[in-house]
Amino acid sequence: MDFELSEEQKSLRSNAKKFVENEIAPIADKLDKEPLSYEMAHKLLKRLAPLGYLNGITPREYGGQGLSFLTYGIMLEELARVWNSLAVVVLDSLFGPIYISRMGTDDQKRKFLPLLHSGEYIYAFALTESDAGSDLANLRTTAILNGDNYIINGTKIWISNGTIADLLMALVRTDRDKAEKGTSVILVEKKISPFTAKQIPKMGFRALPCAEISFHDCVVPKQNLLGDEGIGYKQMLINIGSMRGYAGIIAVGVAQASIDAAVKYAKGRYQFGKPIGGFQLIQEMIADMVIQTEAARLLTYRTLSRLEKGSVPAIETSITKAYTTEVAADVASKALQIHGAYGISEEYPVERYFRDARSGTLPEATTQIHKLLIAREILGIGAFR
Repeated sequence: MDFELSEEQKSLRSNAKKFVENEIAPIADKLDKEPLSYEMAHKLLKRLAPLGYLNGITPREYGGQGLSFLTYGIMLEELARVWNSLAVVVLDSLFGPIYISRMGTDDQKRKFLPLLHSGEYIYAFALTESDAGSDLANLRTTAILNGDNYIINGTKIWISNGTIADLLMALVRTDRDKAEKGTSVILVEKKISPFTAKQIPKMGFRALPCAEISFHDCVVPKQNLLGDEGIGYKQMLINIGSMRGYAGIIAVGVAQASIDAAVKYAKGRYQFGKPIGGFQLIQEMIADMVIQTEAARLLTYRTLSRLEKGSVPAIETSITKAYTTEVAADVASKALQIHGAYGISEEYPVERYFRDARSGTLPEATTQIHKLLIAREILGIGAFR
């Protein structure tokens, strides 16, 4: 499989790189101290929208750019390289248009896609619960149909973009007597169907707003059901491969940023009359970092290319997510070590890269869950159902 980039891909990558380095990189460290405010998030997304970061994957007939998964991934890697937190904000915002363009009614597409594509609306996916992270069949948030409305009750946790979201896509239980087949997806527009969002402090991705979402008799029009009742879990499984593939490219972005920082520091830091890049142990670490990152990049490119052509075996997306995020954590750790004491100082960006890379091994299922999924496919024996 040849991953030589086309001229269009090279041009898009060049434009994205130039923009993020000139417009985003100078503000990343300053703004990454705390979760983005609603106003700042909107401002940043509207600046990124013209480049295709919010509508890149959406088909052209629905107002998108119709980019391939790989082409968009190349753009996303450039953003992740300069500011990992913002890349996750953007990625979560991207999936709103993807889901709605695939599953939504004509009315839902007409109403929501222009708002999401422009950055006027910010999107979040309310999926995880305290007892239903990897075990989504155990989710407890309910949506009971009452006349022309669903009444939603329950709590979601670790919801990216949760405190700044104008539109939630909530995975809920519409039939209490069924497991996976009792789940559905409902669009919750905050100004019409208010919910509460409590900020969750965290170690990495500090600028990424992350929330506990609570629904208390939240009234949502029944026309906001996305797809049919009972197919929420199935739709989640169909789309989860894309989420894992892009989690991989974000990990590659922060790994590349760590390499760039380590190389710059190793050339400029002198000890014993020579740059530390001349010491063999430093050279070994940098060589290992490059090898690992190139392998992670190629693995992710392959997965994104295959996702574009149709369904991809779950084992492949699990391998991609597990490997790339662990590589990013290791590469960022090596970059921090090369910086010595300065690595843990906010004077240099590697401490941010390290926090983000280490945190990236947890969302979209932990590395250990993915290893269990991989082993189940190989052995035919499941550690859980």
